[in-house]
Amino acid sequence: MDRKDYLGQSMMQAAVLPARAAYLIRAGSATGFRRAVQEASTRWGGMTEPILAVPENGEIPDELRETVATAKVEAVVNVDVDGAVAQRAAADVGLPCIRIAQIDQAGAAMFTCHPLHVNPPVQPSTLPVVAVDGAPLWQVAAAGLLSEDQADELRRTALAVRSGLPDEYGRTQMFGATHLQSTIAQFGEHRSNAFGSLPAAVWVTEPEDVEDCVAFWNARALRPVSHAGMPMVLLPTGEVQHWLGLAQQLAGMLGRPAEFSPDVMLLSRNVSQEKLHEIAEVLELQRTEGEVRIGTQFPTPALRQPPFTYRTGLDPRSWLLREREYGLSTSFDVHVFTGDTSTLRFTSPVHFHTQGSWALVRLWGSPLDGLPRRDCVASLVEKNAEWRGDSIQLRTPAQNDYIFTLTVPTLAQATEAVFEQASARHALSDKGKLGVALQAQADIAALLEPGVYEAVIALTTPRSKDLLKELRKIRAEGADDDAQLVELASMWGGRAERRYRPTTKLELSPQRASEAAERLCELGWAERGVETNCAQCGVRTFHPFEQTQRRPVCPGCSSPSRYETTADGLSVFYRLDSFVDRASDQGLLPHLLVIAALTKKEPNSYFLPGIDLWFSDQTRGEADVFGLYGGRVLSGEVKTSASHFTTDQLTHDIALSTRLGVDIHLLAAVDTVPQTTREQAAKLCSDAGLDLLVLDKSELRRS
Repeated sequence: MDRKDYLGQSMMQAAVLPARAAYLIRAGSATGFRRAVQEASTRWGGMTEPILAVPENGEIPDELRETVATAKVEAVVNVDVDGAVAQRAAADVGLPCIRIAQIDQAGAAMFTCHPLHVNPPVQPSTLPVVAVDGAPLWQVAAAGLLSEDQADELRRTALAVRSGLPDEYGRTQMFGATHLQSTIAQFGEHRSNAFGSLPAAVWVTEPEDVEDCVAFWNARALRPVSHAGMPMVLLPTGEVQHWLGLAQQLAGMLGRPAEFSPDVMLLSRNVSQEKLHEIAEVLELQRTEGEVRIGTQFPTPALRQPPFTYRTGLDPRSWLLREREYGLSTSFDVHVFTGDTSTLRFTSPVHFHTQGSWALVRLWGSPLDGLPRRDCVASLVEKNAEWRGDSIQLRTPAQNDYIFTLTVPTLAQATEAVFEQASARHALSDKGKLGVALQAQADIAALLEPGVYEAVIALTTPRSKDLLKELRKIRAEGADDDAQLVELASMWGGRAERRYRPTTKLELSPQRASEAAERLCELGWAERGVETNCAQCGVRTFHPFEQTQRRPVCPGCSSPSRYETTADGLSVFYRLDSFVDRASDQGLLPHLLVIAALTKKEPNSYFLPGIDLWFSDQTRGEADVFGLYGGRVLSGEVKTSASHFTTDQLTHDIALSTRLGVDIHLLAAVDTVPQTTREQAAKLCSDAGLDLLVLDKSELRRS
């Protein structure tokens, strides 16, 4: 492994999961609900696929938008909604829309398989129940739905199913013996912040109530799969009082450690409170108005005993809308080559029992850290890859052993991809060219060290703008003699010599000035030397130490001269390297100072210190800093003085960041940024949907 792009061996992780969908049905459509459930019943992970009842205007309610975001599905599938309305609804949740007739042939939702491919090839002792054509709606929601032909096909497989008596559709939910529950075999969350133990959810519905059946379905779809902290069951009104032994079976499900209260949430959208209390009595539950309590206790307390308590009027959504990442996961080692192909090999954490199916694979790990979560960057990893959170997602045939050849782009390549997407053309600005060259010469993190930045500024040769500033100052002071002008002319005359100074002129404490000057020499940014002051022609000259002579001669008039001394001996002067001197004069040092601070905060970052941009509408822009900040795209402006951040300047800068599509807008100044400026920038960024990062003296010039 002697290639220059070899980074070494790294640990990565992979998750294997199905491409899941959310189904669009017309609000109140029992036919649409049945068709959606029938499709979900034939798909791996189908029990976790939400069903969205879409109103006529196509506007998705916030509750359903939250459901889709939490479920993290790949697409929406139009079951029986008007085509234009379905497209509006899909746009509302930011997902592609597929007609249900195409779900297995095209689009993002096709990369899955039948539950038969992932369930163990052994028949259970008790065949699971499933609803068939004509079954009451509550049975469809509880156990799933298959046509008679679909059910017949499964009877010869490990997923053989049966129709059950009405009470079986209620009872079998309690111990996982419905066909729908078979869809979550080898499926779950590899990361979740779900709560621990929660009250059981007993949902009650009229047998044909679409709204309650959809609400129950979506609540169950969001229930964590890998952590069964909330048992959930759907029961119909008008029937449960005839089911012998139901209360005892429910008690078996409720006999859990006493870590929460109440034992049961009795839920319904449309069933009256009176009926709910009647059903609670049938279930031998005891009403309570006690405070809701959840959590996990150590050591685990004893099991709860009857009578079990219940409450109505609770909403479990706050417990269900928890962040999670789906898929079973595995870890593996990989040899990483940046900017070139790397081969990934691992055994699938999901075992597929048959061939010819599809799945999604998500990959994450340190080799991908620092890359922006943009699909233009994902395509550098693999042509058809996409980002899902912090993972690269691949659509692939389902296999028990995977081999992928992927490219891990450098941060520079990723930045270039972001540029190409955001602008018609871009190039390093004059400052940017100087900055990139200076970054390549030495570690710019040294600028953060006490006194180093100040020493560079003090040693920078004054240029025309500084001369103009001095002339304006003299004019403002109203000097009536020429002494100051003569002195200024003497200082600026010819402009052939770079500025050099002793440490006493660096406006730092003696020790810090010496340390900073020596640090510049160590970096190759400055050189030490001595000075001659010719008595014959009056020219002062800097002589680097390596060019000193035993008997110095004035380089101007060739007269014998002498090196300047003090009472302590030879006077030592410092002078910037010509390239560093030019870069500092061009105002580049604040850019590099800010980049050094950003990189210190997020080491896995990459920045360019000045970019010219051209857009497709022929407009132009310029960014002082652009790059990748811990995996997020950042752009912004750097000023020596925060007073330059006027309202117009802030508006212009943030508009440019918005147009570039960055995640973070940077506002940086070497001095202190006032609170009013921070607040104004924060308001503008908030309106633009950007995060704001402010850097000023407090972080850039810590002593």
